[in-house]
Order: sequence, then structure tokens, then C-alpha cells
Amino acid sequence: MPAPSASRVVFLCTGNICRSPLAEALARQKLGATGLSFSSAGLEAPAGHPASRSSVEYALAKGAELAEHASQPVTAGLLADTAWVIGMTRSHAAIFRSRWGRVYDGAIGVLGLPGVDLAGRTHTPDDTVEVDDPYGRDRDAYFACGDQIDHLLARWADTFTALSRASRDAAQGESG
Repeated sequence: MPAPSASRVVFLCTGNICRSPLAEALARQKLGATGLSFSSAGLEAPAGHPASRSSVEYALAKGAELAEHASQPVTAGLLADTAWVIGMTRSHAAIFRSRWGRVYDGAIGVLGLPGVDLAGRTHTPDDTVEVDDPYGRDRDAYFACGDQIDHLLARWADTFTALSRASRDAAQGESG
């Protein structure tokens, strides 16, 4: 298990230029007061690419910042102090689990399945809502994707609030 004081949430997609950075930016904007740290990465992401223009535009329209985003792959360093890794699809969660399951022992989820830890499961429910990849599509597809992510993040609020509380309590216990 990660340290009880783990307070990072990592959103995961393929290239870390559309969906996961948008989830990160919206989570920071909407849930930053929880004290959690939000990051994003891609399973096939090269380092240093900016977020897609339409993702940046959507974030800006929602009052979130994404212009300085630089893509990054999943690394052991990123996973340190991470309590949740949340994929945009079931496939992202499954691939992450197969590649990183031996070194990462925190919760693994899918954005469309709020609060459900799939880390110890061999099967993800078939009715899990998946976030479609807008890559290469028009602005409307990106904005529809953004609306879906925004809606699904709201359904994670209770999980993130509980994580924040547990992390604070554990950190106080470690220092006190």
C-alpha cells in the first residue's frame, strides 16, 4: 500500500495531450482546496509535448489552466506518494496494472467508475463509462470530451475528500 499520507492522484490516458491533462487541470481547479496533488501521464506519452489546442481552450473556458502542460510518461517517481491512478478507459487501467502492478500498490480506477478500486480485480465492469479520445477530431469533440470529464470528476468529489482527510490525519499522526 502507498503511505497512508499519500495525497497524489494521477490521471492516465494514452498520449497525455488530450484527456488526462484536461482531467488534471479541471481537478486542480475544482478540487484543489482538498489539498490533494493532481498530475497526469500517458501510457505511450513522449515527454514534453504540449496539450492539444482544443483541450487548452476547453480548460480556459472552464477557468482552468492547461497552457503550460508538458506530456510525460508514467514513471516510478511519478507514482511515489500516489494514492490513486485513474484511467480514462478500462483499457488504460488494465494496461497500467499489467505494466506497473508489481511496483505500484495504490488504488487503480477508471474515471467513469467513481471511487471503485480495481487494483485487486481481474475484471472491470462492462458498463463502465469510458472517456472517448478526441485526438484528431474537431473542436466539438474536444468540448464534448471536456464536458464528460467535468461531469465524471464531480462524481469523484466524495472519494477525493475522503482521501484528503485520511492523508491529513495520517500526516498529523506521523508528525505528532
